[in-house]
Amino acid sequence: MGVVVAAAAIVAVITTFSVAEESFHEATNKFGANVVVRPAIESIPLVDGYSTMGSLYAGNNYIEESDIHKIYTIRDNASLSVVAPRLYGIAELEGSSVVVMGIDPQQERNLKPWWMVRGHWLPDEDTEEPEALLGSDIALPLGLTEGSMITLSRDNISIDVRVAGVIESTGDNEDGYVILPLATSQYLLSQEGKVSSLEVRALCNACPVEEMSRQIEGVLPGIEARAMSQIVQNEMAIVDHTKSSAMAVSIITLLVSTLTVASTMLASINEKMKEIGIMRAIGASDIQILSMLFFEGALIGAVGGFIGFFVGTLASFITAPMLVSQTPSPMWNILLPVVGICILTGMLASLVPAKRALGIDPAEVLRSV
Repeated sequence: MGVVVAAAAIVAVITTFSVAEESFHEATNKFGANVVVRPAIESIPLVDGYSTMGSLYAGNNYIEESDIHKIYTIRDNASLSVVAPRLYGIAELEGSSVVVMGIDPQQERNLKPWWMVRGHWLPDEDTEEPEALLGSDIALPLGLTEGSMITLSRDNISIDVRVAGVIESTGDNEDGYVILPLATSQYLLSQEGKVSSLEVRALCNACPVEEMSRQIEGVLPGIEARAMSQIVQNEMAIVDHTKSSAMAVSIITLLVSTLTVASTMLASINEKMKEIGIMRAIGASDIQILSMLFFEGALIGAVGGFIGFFVGTLASFITAPMLVSQTPSPMWNILLPVVGICILTGMLASLVPAKRALGIDPAEVLRSV
């Protein structure tokens, strides 16, 4: 029973935390970008005596749109899931200044799948009549809904835009943005062929985003690629710490089960003392006695390991949906390692009983028969 409990605990811990990690990685893939690419701008503070006069910025404020394809040439390009360009600027809407954000609709939809749009998304291809998505902080005060017409202007450029939809409040910056297709925003802001930043998402578990950032900086000189993996790493550290703690409890249970098996076999040796004494009296060697005891211990471990695997798998089926809202699949790849550990445990538990058996004096046993 001790071996069954220990094996079941190990299998339940491994199975439950494996499905928890998979669930966590699926969730992190919906967080958005994990690398933000911006032009490398140097800030030079202007100081007059003890007074700060502001900063002087040096460097290019934009990334050439024609250079975006170079990101797909990095060594880890197979891990790139989304490369979403952004262009930011200020325009006038009904006499007020608003922030305009130009996007690639297809890439942005993949990057921000949680956006809830009342209306419809921007079409992937440019249309004759430009459309826009509005943040809720702009649409609600102005009473704008799907189908409303707005006029955006910047300097001498003015365009009429139909509202494709309103993004329900996310609590983020997009609540106050007017979102246009990239080409339309470039025309309005007079920044044809330029983007302000790129948001990159890597699609893999524990992607080397820091290394990918360095590779992006290598193919796009003059830009800064900043990895946003700190939150994910902190969450993974918590998961790993919890898993290690649970595994430590399982190992302690395994050690206790070893002592339980040793105690059971020692009691069995005491009951079989006469039989072992007779075996030794008729010529059984020490190796034969040891082989018999080790085989018994291995058999107990094997049976306990098999039963423990199925009990642990059943336990994870019951607990995982409650703990991580996921139903795990049986991990057949750990069946043999678990059974092997249990067999080794059973054989180790046989050491003390074996020593006891080898110390039995056949003559003394025969005199007591």
